[in-house]
Amino acid sequence: MTNSGVDHELSDKADEAAIWLAVNWWKAERPLVPNLRKRFGLTPLEAVHAMRECSRIRGIDNAKP
Repeated sequence: MTNSGVDHELSDKADEAAIWLAVNWWKAERPLVPNLRKRFGLTPLEAVHAMRECSRIRGIDNAKP
């Protein structure tokens, strides 16, 4: 996975984690970052990206007014 600061593509495993988290949000073990890292072998940054993508999938917008 290359990230130039402009390219926000997720790795395949981070993409998989985002989909899993969107489906299993209510029952996912907390804290999420260590859980996603262990379950999917993600870096901390990939775990955060997966959580952001999960929010997008679930239709949650964290934009500031």
